[in-house]
Amino acid sequence: MPYMPAVKKIVVCLCLLNCVFANYAQSQENTVRPQGIYSSSFVIDGIPRTINFYIPLHYGGSVNYPIAFFLHAERETGTLLIKKYGETLHRLADESSCIVVYPDAVGGHWNTKLDSHAPTDTINDAGFINIMTGYFIQQYQGDPARIFAAGFYNGGSMAWRLSCTAANKITAVAPFIPNPQALQKACTPRAYFNAEKFMPPVGKKFTTEGIEAAWKFLMGQKTP
Repeated sequence: MPYMPAVKKIVVCLCLLNCVFANYAQSQENTVRPQGIYSSSFVIDGIPRTINFYIPLHYGGSVNYPIAFFLHAERETGTLLIKKYGETLHRLADESSCIVVYPDAVGGHWNTKLDSHAPTDTINDAGFINIMTGYFIQQYQGDPARIFAAGFYNGGSMAWRLSCTAANKITAVAPFIPNPQALQKACTPRAYFNAEKFMPPVGKKFTTEGIEAAWKFLMGQKTP
């Protein structure tokens, strides 16, 4: 069974990010083990946020590791995403020496600014993922040139939005959504995986083939 440490919590103020993460990194040094699933909680802009993340098999060297954010569908959680696809994703992560991060949306919904919730949704999810990007770069030797975002349905739209709001940080995205072309009016990502042909019937799980294809695409990208 993977090593499961206690949940860690830190409070983050946007103006104090570097100091907070530097101190937190010192307290967490050498506490993670390869092939471990971990959980952390944060308070960002006064809102509790939680993440799960997977540390791959060969973690622990002096290299920088790619970071892949996987964003759950609406009314789901990162924990459910691990139950559904963790076996496949963690096998791929071990092969690629990649850290996989599963953030949780507030109330199960990502504020993409691209759907009917946009006029009333005030949660800054783009800012949250941006903070987590910096956190994993500083704390877990994340490679700034290999930061990826993938997601399913509402999570896929959120991954696409990250390519607009954090284009300088997100290397490539893999949105599992039915019609990605419809989002191009918002922006066109530097690199994105078109998952249209891998979309399952409503209510069905995504196939291993689709996830592997998206993973292969992402791992082949790198920010110049």
